[in-house]
Amino acid sequence: MRTKGIGPQGLGLKGNNGYSIGSPAKFKAHKMHSKSGKTVMANTKQDHLDLKEKGYGHTPSPTKKKDACYTKVAARYKGGNSAYRSGAMVKCRKVGAANWGNKSK
Repeated sequence: MRTKGIGPQGLGLKGNNGYSIGSPAKFKAHKMHSKSGKTVMANTKQDHLDLKEKGYGHTPSPTKKKDACYTKVAARYKGGNSAYRSGAMVKCRKVGAANWGNKSK
């Protein structure tokens, strides 16, 4: 009966499935994005850490355009999204922001 070899760190004869144990991961250059929309390349790990300290991230922050109806309805219906607010937004966009909220007799 043949016993299995223990190998390095008890991971079998091949070790860690052929991967060297404790080898540093290679850094891959990638883009970093600021909150203002500026994009910079991080070529080294040190660049990456410096940009992280300055507030850069991996994904660009989305810029949402808010129309006049959004601001008018949001001012009237405070407290997040609701069915009333959503319906008012639809009505405002239907008649136009200039005409929404004015009483008609």
